[in-house]
Amino acid sequence: MHLIRLFFKRILDDFRQKKLMPLKILCFVHASTQLVLYPYLTIHMRELGINVEETAVMSSLTPLFLIMIPPLAGLFADKIGNFRLLLALTSSMGGLSALLLLLVPVGRYTITYPPAVELIASCDNAVLHLQDVRQYSCHPLHPYEHDTNLTLQSCGFVCQSQNASTDMNVVLKSKFYNINLKSLKLSQRLIYRNAIKQIPKDFDSEDRKVIRIMTNDPNFNSTMTQVSDDKIYFPTPQLYTINCNDINNITCLLGDFDLISELEKDTHEDYRARIARRMEDDMDEPPVYLINAIQSRNKPFKDFEGVDSTTCKDGFREAENDVEVMVHVGYKEFSKCYSACAMTTPRKSLCVNSQQKIDIDPSFTFWSYMALRVFIGIISGTSFALFEGAVIAIIREQEADYGMQKVYGSVGGMISSPLSGLFIDYASRGKGYTDFRPAFYMYAVLKVMSGVLVLGLDLEFKKPAKTLVKDVITVFKNFEIVALLIVCVVMGTAWGYLESFLFWFLQDLGASQSLMGITITVGGVAGLPLLVLSGPIIKKIGHSNVLFIGFIFYAIRLFGYSFIYNPWLSLIFEAMESVTLSLSFTAAVTYAALLSSTTTDSSVQGLLGGLYYGVGKGAGSLIGGYLMKFFGTRLTYRLFAAATLVTGLFYFLFNRFCIRKFVKCRENDISGKNNANVESCEASDTKANIDVADKMSCEMTGLDRLKLVTDTTDGGSDSGVENPAYLDNELCKDDTKKIQEKRLN
Repeated sequence: MHLIRLFFKRILDDFRQKKLMPLKILCFVHASTQLVLYPYLTIHMRELGINVEETAVMSSLTPLFLIMIPPLAGLFADKIGNFRLLLALTSSMGGLSALLLLLVPVGRYTITYPPAVELIASCDNAVLHLQDVRQYSCHPLHPYEHDTNLTLQSCGFVCQSQNASTDMNVVLKSKFYNINLKSLKLSQRLIYRNAIKQIPKDFDSEDRKVIRIMTNDPNFNSTMTQVSDDKIYFPTPQLYTINCNDINNITCLLGDFDLISELEKDTHEDYRARIARRMEDDMDEPPVYLINAIQSRNKPFKDFEGVDSTTCKDGFREAENDVEVMVHVGYKEFSKCYSACAMTTPRKSLCVNSQQKIDIDPSFTFWSYMALRVFIGIISGTSFALFEGAVIAIIREQEADYGMQKVYGSVGGMISSPLSGLFIDYASRGKGYTDFRPAFYMYAVLKVMSGVLVLGLDLEFKKPAKTLVKDVITVFKNFEIVALLIVCVVMGTAWGYLESFLFWFLQDLGASQSLMGITITVGGVAGLPLLVLSGPIIKKIGHSNVLFIGFIFYAIRLFGYSFIYNPWLSLIFEAMESVTLSLSFTAAVTYAALLSSTTTDSSVQGLLGGLYYGVGKGAGSLIGGYLMKFFGTRLTYRLFAAATLVTGLFYFLFNRFCIRKFVKCRENDISGKNNANVESCEASDTKANIDVADKMSCEMTGLDRLKLVTDTTDGGSDSGVENPAYLDNELCKDDTKKIQEKRLN
């Protein structure tokens, strides 16, 4: 109950600070812009045909190119002081420039073949065989005979054009055709007219870029199909069917000499057949399969053992029948016809491959995408450093809590990311590919809104730094901040791998874009309590211990991902992002602010962001991508889990035995200096001058950097010992008090 009361009390107390309302709104919009697009960029690259190795290279090189942008932007911001206009400009430009990524063309794409193979069955030298008619690449399962299921679609005739110059495309687009059947011996004549309800659409290479998941032609049983350069299959639904008997051996009859018999029922009969690919055929030509045995699935099962071949008879071409078949399509005539039936079989029963990758210009796609990412990154990196500098500066000025302001950013991400995924799924319906345009449009609008909101911030209080370089060098002489920056690189590596390849992994598991957005929401919801209570938590256990806990949770999270097969189970481990990102990064930012000064805020935060989001993310993307290529996704997750666990334990021991010792030595030096000051104060005859000097010393010793955590720090150091700045402040107060007492005496 105490924690619940504390949770709501901190929210209400922070909400009463009216001067922070513009900052809260800006944090909400700013975080929304980041999470509406950036988590989806990896799978956007995948959609353009950028493979996993190229994605790893790009995701690593882009941050490395930009590593110095945030620190330089931070230095520039500290130098000019009030950088509100520059922040507004870079934010708006970042949103608009991201739209350029939509102009990058597809470099390679993958076609998914239809689930069934469309075949034409006919007699060839009294042997029943099947011919693949769709010209799709089919890598055979093996050269041996095997059983498969066949579905009869319709029967008709395969005819050859009498004119070599016949335009086959014109014939195939005709809406009807007539088939003339004439029995020379029985004096029977039949004209069969077939009207085609829907003409199949021809797909060119440009259509394939858009419609990449192919389906079977639903009218395969009733529309014309080109079998070869000069042959077309003309279906005649209900005219005749195939009849197979197995009295002694299997014999199949295609067609009947009685042309005036009752029409057959239009049924799709299923067969079980034993087939083998004809090996003498050219492997580049459409495959031909020999049917060694066939049986209707409507009849009792009979073993094919001992059956070597199936005899096939063309009922219309038998000598005693001698039926002449002619087909007229408009003014064009086809003759030399023979009986054939259209059949389908599951693709997986014939072919190993179900997809085909087609390269257009992957090199151009890669480099153009890379160039735009770098350009956008320069603008976004500058905007990031300026934004973090503005947040820290306002928090110092208003003596507010950093974690409380980030709560509103977390809420913004929880709303925007699933909305983006939902819009992507909606825009992609029925297209056969993923349409990411809604995410880019939302990002651009939110970034422009963020730029407008920045103009409402009050940064007049932030004065330009006069000795900026000297101040920055002084900060980085601190042993603690160097250790903190190294930790941020390692944590950024783990975060970078997840940021780059988590959605890739979830997509492989069959997750929708909506589910991917929900993962962001789950992490945000779980992180809200930790952001609100980040001050008391850090006060209780220290910044460095919070970072150590973050390493442990990274290890658990990464290790857990490697065992899931249902994408919904990822929500369990995404909830741990509340510790690995929300709490840990808040601890890192406030720790850096605590160890820096008012004149170096933007510089230190820019460097922190550059190392975490630049070097760390780049290393995680590059290492993770190549590990996935050589070891697979699941083993890569386990390797990253082991690395974060070992690093966390090392940092804990290093902090315990090295940083603590370093801080204690520094405290002894500070205590010695303050004791010397007290002695000099007692020996001085000019008490008025001493009073003024001591007062100024107390005001200038470490108080500025403590404003960031006034309600969360009571002298406890992140290393488990007293904070030197706090101790220095208290010693100053004691010195002044002693001097005042001596004056009264």
